[in-house]
Amino acid sequence: MTTIPVITRPGAAKALWPASVADDSPTFITRTFDTLTKAVDEALELERDLSHALSWDPASTDIQEAAEARWQDCLQLSGDILTAQVVRASDLPLQRMSMLLHFLIESTGAEEALRFQQLYFENQELFNVEDAVRRPLMQTAARQMNALVELSLAAEAQNFLPI
Repeated sequence: MTTIPVITRPGAAKALWPASVADDSPTFITRTFDTLTKAVDEALELERDLSHALSWDPASTDIQEAAEARWQDCLQLSGDILTAQVVRASDLPLQRMSMLLHFLIESTGAEEALRFQQLYFENQELFNVEDAVRRPLMQTAARQMNALVELSLAAEAQNFLPI
């Protein structure tokens, strides 16, 4: 039996996929941003649960603590994204949105939250992504940005209600 020698160049196994597919692969920033959007969704759900609970109800204390812990997780994740090394230019919009979400979570009032939202809309081109992996993440984060602004507006309106 004859064996046929296989001649392979050392670099032949590299780049088996087209460049566009390889560019869509998740980076640390993409994976962390995905985790961040899930954490923000969980924190928003906890906040919604709190808005329906009676504020004097001792049972709502656990929900308040869980919400605060989740918001702290969100701040930690966004900080991790901000300090991460950018591998691809397509990660820059995710870093920017992460920073915006961070500032919205830490905002002290509706006016400040509205200002961050306005900055987002004024600089929309800085948040555009073209690839199929990052676009849905950015859309989720934009929805969350609006939800955080609404939450801030609702909290401020509640503080002004006559007792």
